[in-house]
Amino acid sequence: MTGHPRNRFILIAIASYVVFGLLWILLSDHLLLLFADVDALTRLSTAKGVFFVIATAALFFFLLRAVPQRDAMPRESLLGALTFSIDRERRPHWFLYLFAVVITAAVLLLRLTIPVDLGTRPMLILFMLPIVLCALLGGLGPGLFATLLTAAATDLMAVPHFHSATASAYAQLQWASLVLNGLGVSLLSAMLHRSLAKQEVNRRMLDVVVSGNTDAVFVKDAQGSYLLANAAAAAFVGKPVQDIIGQDDRTLFDAASAQALISKDRDIMAAGMVQTSEEQLTLPDGKAMVFLVTKGPMSDGKGRVNGLFGIARDITERKRVELALKEAAVVFDSSYEGIMVVSPAGRITKVNTAFTRITGYSAEAAVGQTPALLSSGQHDAAFYREMWESVRRHDFWRGEIWNRRQNGELYSELLSISVVRDEQGQVSHYIGIFSDITQQKAHEAELEHIAHFDPLTNLPNRRLLSDRLGQAILHSTRSGKSCAVCFLDLDGFKAINDQYGHAAGDQLLIGVSANLKTVLRADDTLARLGGDEFVVLLVDVGGSEECVQVLERLLAAIRQEVDLGDTVVRASASIGVSLYPQDNVDADNLLRHADQAMYLAKDAGKNRYRMFDPESDRKSQEQRKELEQLRHALANDEFVLYYQPKVSLDSGDIIGAEALIRWCHPERGLVPPGAFLPLLHGTELENAVDEWVINTALAQASAWHDAGLSMRVSVNVSAGYLLAPTFYSDLARALQCHTNVPPEHLELEVLETAAIADMGQAVAIMQRCRKLGVRFALDDFGTGYSSLTYLRKLPVDTLKIDQSFVRDMLNDADDLGIVEGVIQLATVFERQVIAEGVETLQHGAVLRRLGCHLVQGYGIARPLAADAFPSWCRQWQTDAAWHTLGEAS
Repeated sequence: MTGHPRNRFILIAIASYVVFGLLWILLSDHLLLLFADVDALTRLSTAKGVFFVIATAALFFFLLRAVPQRDAMPRESLLGALTFSIDRERRPHWFLYLFAVVITAAVLLLRLTIPVDLGTRPMLILFMLPIVLCALLGGLGPGLFATLLTAAATDLMAVPHFHSATASAYAQLQWASLVLNGLGVSLLSAMLHRSLAKQEVNRRMLDVVVSGNTDAVFVKDAQGSYLLANAAAAAFVGKPVQDIIGQDDRTLFDAASAQALISKDRDIMAAGMVQTSEEQLTLPDGKAMVFLVTKGPMSDGKGRVNGLFGIARDITERKRVELALKEAAVVFDSSYEGIMVVSPAGRITKVNTAFTRITGYSAEAAVGQTPALLSSGQHDAAFYREMWESVRRHDFWRGEIWNRRQNGELYSELLSISVVRDEQGQVSHYIGIFSDITQQKAHEAELEHIAHFDPLTNLPNRRLLSDRLGQAILHSTRSGKSCAVCFLDLDGFKAINDQYGHAAGDQLLIGVSANLKTVLRADDTLARLGGDEFVVLLVDVGGSEECVQVLERLLAAIRQEVDLGDTVVRASASIGVSLYPQDNVDADNLLRHADQAMYLAKDAGKNRYRMFDPESDRKSQEQRKELEQLRHALANDEFVLYYQPKVSLDSGDIIGAEALIRWCHPERGLVPPGAFLPLLHGTELENAVDEWVINTALAQASAWHDAGLSMRVSVNVSAGYLLAPTFYSDLARALQCHTNVPPEHLELEVLETAAIADMGQAVAIMQRCRKLGVRFALDDFGTGYSSLTYLRKLPVDTLKIDQSFVRDMLNDADDLGIVEGVIQLATVFERQVIAEGVETLQHGAVLRRLGCHLVQGYGIARPLAADAFPSWCRQWQTDAAWHTLGEAS
């Protein structure tokens, strides 16, 4: 606490006051003891007290005014603080002279209260107090004024006056001593004031230098504690000045930095010499700083080192900049890219070694020249205007440019130009950084060619064709003319490749490509997709007629002889063509449609072309869509079976029911089989639907059997499913799942018109199925072209007369003859016969007369839902409509 100037001043002031008070009490009390008179003692004590109050009040006033601020520098002495506190506050001189009058009057009153004659025993030593105080506080003027005032007052009050001849020599000697002492004190005080003023001026100048310095200024004692630190030093460590004074480096820096500072300070004080060095310090917050520090020892009056001073300048940023400059110099010199620095006047001021390596120009040859030294002449003035306009607008430009080396060789470079500005925003220089990309450009061109051209024939490949086809479509849209995509596939290329070898096959592809080029226009494109597949893109085609003429020329060109070295061959091709905008699709679909048309040309006999028909494709698309809907319907149980009864016209017995599929479409309602079954023909879905029908019909027959209705069901089976490898196992598994249904109650109907590709296989499968107990019927008999062949070979039990004959036999003699012939044929081959399409009872009467007793049709019943079939059976037996057939005939 006592280390601060303010605290020291307070302690000194209190100590001085205590000493003054004690001395005053002791001396004044001993003086009062000289007088025995009680009244005199009382008066004297009062006067003493009044004087003490006045004197101490004045003293406290000056002491309080002289208390230093907390951040003030230390004073030389208490006296200096007292005297210069008056000067600092610029007190008027009259105040000091008024103080001289008051303090002199107080002492004079005190003396007059002492009952001792002033003339005989003057006691003038008391009057030295106001003289000394005024001289110390005010200097020469107030001291002399207090001396003259005291001399005049004492002389005036003395009887006889001190200056008179009657005064005693002893009194005159004291009076003269008072005046002389006053003069001496005033002169000494004036000298002291001048010395203190000079010291204060020097101190203030030093304080300004230290406080105003941006460098850290500090003083340490021999133990390393800080005695002085300026604001800059405090700012560096982030603490107030008062928190630094009295502390050492351990509280300001990390342990390693503090130990290094302490060791360095000891070495400097031991060496006794001023030293300048760089010091790296780490603050407690982790911030690293670098200082340029000048330190030197401080000595006392006897030459002993008792501390250390130091001035530290923060050079952290400067070191960073120096390091950055060194790194930049290394980067500049070792950069693989060429670098040139150009002045605002457009002159090259500096280049690196890579510049010389790339351009061939040495630094001596380039410096002082303009960048036009490298100009290749490949760019016009507009290019350079645009480049420098970008530099002026954005302070940057980057792009590719052709330049010329010193040996005249052209090279391509990737150049970036940057603008460097000074603190005022003016251009200080331009920096150009470039790299030689000549080989890269050549490699890119090679890769570009590889990416877009076929390596064997050097024709555009699929990628380039796709790009040109897209452009052709846009051009066709704008011009109104057509463009044609011609997909070519060589006929018999594999045979030529196998016979003559792959090298000969490649030579054939090259020769065909060359022949095709001779008949194409400049704007047309011939591309190779791979293998023996080519595509010709024709633009600005007037229509299909003009396209046909080009196609004939293409076929003729392909048929030209190609020399394979050892032999000469001729080739042919099948061509598929799609026209845009007649076929208004995108590029990929145009190519796909041409590919489809090409396969049609191959199927038609090869060496020809086929035009793609968008309408046929639309129908195919619709068919695929409907097939997908049917696949969805099967997966979601949207199919249902209806059952049409089969009856005997003789007995009226219900001999069975034909299962007929329907589609419960969620939007279209109940869809008849004729609307969707043709779509299934020849597809995998057809087999799945047939399998579902067999399983569903057997399940229904099983349910009827459990309900007391034993009913034979017949199911239509497609030729494809019949010949499928899994048909027999699927059928056996279905029968096994419904053991309560006798196998002979399942009849499989095969259409006579079905194209059974392998008759032997069909017969074998049907015979295996018959061993299971399953019966077979030949449906729609009489509509095919090989009825007798089917009848003779196929192991069928029943012939079904097609409804087309039955429906019109009452009005058409031919149909009646056919029906009669089929009945007789069934009798000859010992087959059961059943007629479908019986619309009226009259139809039934005629059929029974001809010998056909089994029928089905709308005249008997329409197809019924499964839950309605049992009630119909009961109603049929109740109505007994077959009894009226004799009347109908």
